[in-house]
Amino acid sequence: MRNRLISQAAAQQPSSACWHLRPSTRQRHHAAAASSSSGVRCASQRQLHTSIRAAASAAGGGTQQPSPSSPSTAAPPAAKRMILTDAMALLYRSHYAFSDAHRLRNAAGEDTTVLFGFLNTLLNLLELSPPPTHFAVVLDAPGKTFRHEMYEGYKGQRQACPEAVKEAVPRLLQLLKAMAIPVIQVPGVEADDVIGTMALRAVQEGIAVAVASPDKDFFQLLRPGIILLRSPKKPAPGERINKYALVPYSQADFEEEFGLQPEQFVDVLALAGDASDNVPGVSGIGPKTAITLLKQFGTLENLLEHAAEAKPKKAAAQLTSAEGCAAARLSQQLVRIETALDMPPVREPLDQLWLQLPADRGQALLRQFEELGFVKHSSRVRDLWASQLYSGR
Repeated sequence: MRNRLISQAAAQQPSSACWHLRPSTRQRHHAAAASSSSGVRCASQRQLHTSIRAAASAAGGGTQQPSPSSPSTAAPPAAKRMILTDAMALLYRSHYAFSDAHRLRNAAGEDTTVLFGFLNTLLNLLELSPPPTHFAVVLDAPGKTFRHEMYEGYKGQRQACPEAVKEAVPRLLQLLKAMAIPVIQVPGVEADDVIGTMALRAVQEGIAVAVASPDKDFFQLLRPGIILLRSPKKPAPGERINKYALVPYSQADFEEEFGLQPEQFVDVLALAGDASDNVPGVSGIGPKTAITLLKQFGTLENLLEHAAEAKPKKAAAQLTSAEGCAAARLSQQLVRIETALDMPPVREPLDQLWLQLPADRGQALLRQFEELGFVKHSSRVRDLWASQLYSGR
């Protein structure tokens, strides 16, 4: 099935594009107010300021003329900027951000926690400056994928989706439709594969891309033109964190953290496995050993060809065995994100993801926000519709 999903066309050389992200005026004001009132720094906002320049630098230089406000030494921002949002990862993140004692409910008693958190993150993304020009929310389609056909145990250990998350999805789809935010689901593959394919297509067409997800699997996509927007790291003592914030993570950040190239992260997971997806990896090899081996041997294939030279001896014994080789190669197939899907939903023109005002000028959305008790969300979305983001649309 895998071969039927993948385009046979030769990959194009990606174009460079740069996205000089900045927190919005609202976000900067919120951070300043929080700092003033509490006497502590907001970790996520601090990280956003300090890492944004590195993320933009990793995205590469574009060909557009710099804006008058841009520093002369900075690469000009891309004229088109796309955010691809990993919906289920952010829904889970919103669910677990609140304890049972602090769930949110509207006047009718409906649990609105997951929707509130997801929409808060979504609005933060739309409020970035300069704003995205293209946007999509990508959801896993119901049913199994080609990875389940390859390995029966794939994700077999996972607990059932929390009821609060499951119940939030249909309402979220209604809200996104009312916001005129494109939603993409493709049966037989995962949201990761849809995001990977669309991200590479976008970069090839000169669109700067940010993938909004806390999922480490997306490290392998990092390259000039693609950054991640991830959850902030654990704050230092005296710092507090915005639970809805996402901060930039670039190829340079990955290289500094791991000492590898992003494409090598596939082989890290192939060796160490991934417990969250029940990917087996090679017995006795953990992340630290995997990274050390790849720094020495470069690729999984080269490591397997010279497995007898690997250290420690326990790793060499596993890698020279038929079982160890098979587990490594299977795991590599399971963790590699597909970037050349040849399926209608991901082959449509990318300008279909151009952000637009809702056809009813947002009346249906505002009614739903009122039912949910999302007063601040209503105010924020009105401000967005009046902003640069939707200017002339």
